[in-house]
Amino acid sequence: MKKRILLTFFALLSLYAYTQTVTTSEEIYVGSAEGYGIIGKFSDRVLFFTLDDGKVKVKGFDTKLHKVWDKEIEPDRKNHAKVVEVLNSRQDFNVIYQFRRKGQNFIKVHKYDPQVKLLDSATVYMWSKELVSPTLLSTYSEDKKILLIYEVTSGSHINALAVSLDSLRPIWYQSFDFKNWNDYDNFTQVIVNNRGDAFFMREEENRGGDMDKHHVLIKHINGTAPKQFMAPLKDLYSLDIKFSYDNVNQQLVAVGVFSVKNFVRAQGYYLLTMTPPFADFKIMTKPFDDEFVSAIMGKKITDNKGILDLQVQEIVHRRDGGVMAVIEQVKEVARQGNMVPNTGRLWSRTDGLRLPMDFYYDNVMAISMTPDGTIHWKSILYKKQVSQDDGARYCSYFLFKSPSALRFLFNDEIERATTVSEYVLNGAGESERHTIMNTDGQDIHLRFRDAMQVAANEVIVPSDDRRRVKLLKITY
Repeated sequence: MKKRILLTFFALLSLYAYTQTVTTSEEIYVGSAEGYGIIGKFSDRVLFFTLDDGKVKVKGFDTKLHKVWDKEIEPDRKNHAKVVEVLNSRQDFNVIYQFRRKGQNFIKVHKYDPQVKLLDSATVYMWSKELVSPTLLSTYSEDKKILLIYEVTSGSHINALAVSLDSLRPIWYQSFDFKNWNDYDNFTQVIVNNRGDAFFMREEENRGGDMDKHHVLIKHINGTAPKQFMAPLKDLYSLDIKFSYDNVNQQLVAVGVFSVKNFVRAQGYYLLTMTPPFADFKIMTKPFDDEFVSAIMGKKITDNKGILDLQVQEIVHRRDGGVMAVIEQVKEVARQGNMVPNTGRLWSRTDGLRLPMDFYYDNVMAISMTPDGTIHWKSILYKKQVSQDDGARYCSYFLFKSPSALRFLFNDEIERATTVSEYVLNGAGESERHTIMNTDGQDIHLRFRDAMQVAANEVIVPSDDRRRVKLLKITY
């Protein structure tokens, strides 16, 4: 009897572990809005915004995703203002603008509480005296307390500003040269850590005849004299690479996929780590074994020629200083048969007509590595997604993080009537696939790449179906 009771208990426990509640909001018509997004969840309110005609329109929803109010934020100089970023923190959110006044370009931050009451406002920097408004780019730190704003001029000159979103004050402004930054034949990336240090990375000499000179050139910017160093990738041809900063262990990390014989198929992956003052580099390379390639290809491979179309999508930092790399099979093809770079957006001809595109987002590889680069485990999460002419905005996955497991949420097929599934991956690399819901007849088309985790057990996913948006909340 005791054995039967225990078995029943564990069966119920297992069922409970994979039970979730799905809540859907009413429809939001975004029309011709320039953009929209989820601001975040604050206590019992979920905030959603649209950018429309120079205004930020905010909608508040309760815990059941019923709309409770609409409010509008208008920048100081609405005829010249442009929103750079809308970014949440734990208890408030910030709207960052650029605007012109008397021939000068300024950066300003407004801080609001969850009821959209203005808490603070500051003009944080006079950017320039150019006759036209600058084209500004931005990124932010992992803790969302530091915003990095930058522009690239003349192809190689960069102006950059780090702003504290706690104090609404500039941390530093730096102007420096970085040769051929806008040469899109090579990889570039910009990140900022929780201390306000920015890193501008550019890959160089990534060519078949110059593999012995292959490296990533890195500019380290923190308000003092810019520091420059090189991360060597000698004798590797990079098919893709991604950097991330480990704010717990204070190290700059990169994961990439490489080839040494052909320049189309990835034959392995590498881990590159750098610690302050970034004078020493550690690199570990690991070729794909036949068993792993066979599992990806779905057939027995004995003559391993590599794997096509791999992208490093994200790096998950382990507390011990190791990483879990998430690598996805991605191919974006013009229907005329011409290959184009994997940019995640629709390409346009010079006449403004959109180039017809097919998007393929298939299997995901999760590879866990210890701090010295030793493989802890490898796991393959099988999926197959195909879409056309939509920028792949319904493809790929969202990674939901909890203390006990990682959940990869995705659409089984890129159709309005599809099944939403998840892979649950535990700390040992073991995975299970579950069905979350079916969208048939619900008028939802989920964009998991734009989802936001708002609690340890909650994620909100936007649905966009012909400019009609709904919010879907999954609670575990």
